Amino acid sequence: MLTRCMLIGAAALALASSPVLAQATKPAPSPTPPAAAAPKPDTTGAATAPVASKINLNTATAAELGKLPKISPVQSKAIMEARAKAKFKNWDDFVARKLVPSDSAAAIKDVVTF
Repeated sequence: MLTRCMLIGAAALALASSPVLAQATKPAPSPTPPAAAAPKPDTTGAATAPVASKINLNTATAAELGKLPKISPVQSKAIMEARAKAKFKNWDDFVARKLVPSDSAAAIKDVVTF
């Protein structure tokens, strides 16, 4: 009985120490070069999900306008109604119409086009 306990203890000790010994050896070098690191996302913008491409305020749907940061459904509707009367010429024209608050306008400035 004592011999069996000693053999089991020795086997457990050998199994427990084998990963430690395996970690000391260097892994074989891989034959392919490592892949290029993915570019870091821009974290200087708003704290919302990044917009993949710029959204044209003269042609965007309500769903596209709803994806813009700090733009509510009411503001999306106001933008669509204003552009139905006259297309936006540029950023200054959009801001001059006062369709959204200044903080919302500042949040979308870099993600919209005309």
